[in-house]
Amino acid sequence: MTDGVNLRKHRTRAWAFAAIPFVLQFVLLDLALRGPNALLVEPRLVVNFVETIALWALVLGLATSRKRRAIFAVLAAVVLAVQISIFRYYHTPVDVQVVTSALHAWRDVKPVVVRALPAFVATTTALAVLEYGLLAASHRGFPQWFSSLSSLSSRCRLASWSLAALVLLTGFFGLPPRHATPDVRLAHALTALERGTEPAVASASAVALPPLLSERAVLPNVLFILTESVRAQDYLTAGAEATASETAAATPGRIDLPQMRAISSYTAVSLSAVLTGVSQEGPRDAVLHAPNLFDVAHAARARGDVRPTVAYYSAQSETVFETKDVRAAVDRFAPVEVWRGKDIADDAEYATEPLDADLVEHFVAHVGELARPSVVMLHLASTHAPYYVDERNAPFRPFGHVVTWSRMPELHNAYRDAIFAQDKAVARAVRAFVEHAGDAPWMVVFTSDHGEAFGEHGAIHHGQNLFDEQVHVPGWIAFGNGALTGEQAQALRDNAARFVTHLDVLPTVVDALGLWDNFGLAPSRSAMRGRSLLRPLAPAEARAPIPVTNCTGMFPCPLNTWGLYDDDHKLVARVFDGDWFCIALGGHEERSGERIVGPNESSDPACRRLRDASRTTFPLLPNGRPNRSPP
Repeated sequence: MTDGVNLRKHRTRAWAFAAIPFVLQFVLLDLALRGPNALLVEPRLVVNFVETIALWALVLGLATSRKRRAIFAVLAAVVLAVQISIFRYYHTPVDVQVVTSALHAWRDVKPVVVRALPAFVATTTALAVLEYGLLAASHRGFPQWFSSLSSLSSRCRLASWSLAALVLLTGFFGLPPRHATPDVRLAHALTALERGTEPAVASASAVALPPLLSERAVLPNVLFILTESVRAQDYLTAGAEATASETAAATPGRIDLPQMRAISSYTAVSLSAVLTGVSQEGPRDAVLHAPNLFDVAHAARARGDVRPTVAYYSAQSETVFETKDVRAAVDRFAPVEVWRGKDIADDAEYATEPLDADLVEHFVAHVGELARPSVVMLHLASTHAPYYVDERNAPFRPFGHVVTWSRMPELHNAYRDAIFAQDKAVARAVRAFVEHAGDAPWMVVFTSDHGEAFGEHGAIHHGQNLFDEQVHVPGWIAFGNGALTGEQAQALRDNAARFVTHLDVLPTVVDALGLWDNFGLAPSRSAMRGRSLLRPLAPAEARAPIPVTNCTGMFPCPLNTWGLYDDDHKLVARVFDGDWFCIALGGHEERSGERIVGPNESSDPACRRLRDASRTTFPLLPNGRPNRSPP
C-alpha cells in the first residue's frame, strides 16, 4: 500500500518537470534563432535569459485557475507562432524595426497577413493546447505550492508586482529590448503601433531644374520599362525554358546588359535609385531632393525650345513613390488608380487579373495622344507575388500560388508563367511606341526593380538579402532612327560586357537626350554614382565602390542588410552575419566554396579594397557592431 502511494507521489512530482520547458521555451527559441555560438558572440545574453526565465516563472505562478492558464497559454502560443512564422521566411525575429517596416508598407503587407491568417490561427491553436498542457501539468506536480501561491497572489496583488518587475527588467540589463529574447522583442515591437499604419510618404513638388538645352537638334523618344521582381536567371529569350522570347523578337538588334544589378532588393529603394541615379544610403533629404528622370525630361529643351511630353503609366499604385509626388513633373500621370478607376484592394488581384496586359491596352490606346518627342515610363506589376498566370497559355506546369517550401517548384512555375505572360504585353507596348515614334529617333530601356528568391539562401520572394537571386536583374536597350551615334552604340556594346547597375540607367538616358554635359545638371550629376553606358570606359578605369542597401532614411527595412559593389566583386552582410561576405560577381553564390568570409578575404585585393571603402560608407555592420578591420 505504501509503495503504491509513493509511486503516485513520484508520478505526481514528475508532472512538475513540465515547468522546465515552459519557463525556458523562449530562451531555447532565442538560442535556436541566433545559432549555437550566440553566447560566445554576445555574453550579455545571459542577463536577457535570466530576465525571460523570471518573467515566465511569474506567469507560471499566476496560472492558478483554468481561465488564467487559457489566457497565458494563448499568449505564449501567439508569441511562438509569430516569431517562428516570420523567422521562417525572413531569418529575423519580429522586433520594433520589423513592425515599423510593416506599418510603413501596410498596403502591401495587409493582403499577405490576411492570406496567412487561417494557417496562423491553426498553428496558434495547436501551440495553445500544448502550452495549456504544460501549465496544467506543472500545477499538478506541486498542487499545494501553487495553492499557497494563489492565496498569496490574492492578498499581495502579485500580478501588479509582476507587471512592475517586468517593466523594471525589460531594457535595463543585458541587451536592449530590440535585441532581447523573442518574447521581449515582440512586446517592445508593439510600441511601433503608436505611429499608425499610414506610410509616411513625403509629398513635394518636382525638383526645380533650369531649362536644359540639349546638344541634339532632335530629342529622341524614350520609353523606360520597369518591371517587378524579375530575376535574370529566369528571364530567358530562347530555348525550351524561354520566358521572354516575344520581346526579343520585337527588338532586333537591341543590346542586352546581362550583368545588370539592382542596388537593393526592395521596390521602394530600387525605384528611387533607378530614377535618380543616386545611391540610397545617404541622408533622407539628399535623396528626397535629387532630381529624377521626370524632372530632367521636364526641363529638357531641343532646338526651337521643343520640350518632350513626359508621361507615367503604371500597373502599380501611386503610393509606390517614396520620395515625392511625381505628378508635378509629368504631363500625363496614370497609375493603376487612374486608368483602372480603382486601387488594387487585395494582393490576390495580382494573380487573378491581367493588370499588365490591361495597362498596355490603355497605353496603346492613348500613346498616339502624346506629342513627340515623348519620354514615357511604363511601370509593370504582374510578376509580383502571387504572380499572374494566363491559364490558357501557361507553359510551365504544374503551377501554384501557395507559398510553402514543399510546393516551391509550383510557385516557381507560376512565377515563370507570369514573366511569360508579361513578355507579351511588353512586346505589344514596344511595338506601339516604335510606331508612335514613326521616323523620329527612339530608344527603349528595360530592367526590373529587383529579383526574386525561391529558396536560395533560405529566402522566399525578396527583401531579405543582396545575393544575386535578389539583385541580378535583366536589362536591355533598343534604339533606332539615329537615337544613338555610332560611337555611342559601340560604347554601349563594349559596356554591356561589364557589371553595370541601376545607377547607370539615368545617366545613360540623360546622355541619350544630349544633356549629360549640360552645366545646369552639374550639381546633380556630381551626386550620381553611376555612369553613362554610351561613353567608352578605359580598360584600366575602375569605378568607385557603390553602396547597396535595403535600409534607407525613407524606407524602414525589417532586416538590416547592406554592402558595396565594385567592378567584379561585392561585399554584403545581414543583421545575423558576424562579418562581411566578399563575393566574386557572376559566380554561383549558393556554393559556399566560392564565398570568401570574414578575415579570410584579406588574400583578395578586391575584397580588401571593398572592406576599406566600407568603413567610410557604413561605420556599423548590419548587426550593430563597429565596422573595423579583421584582427
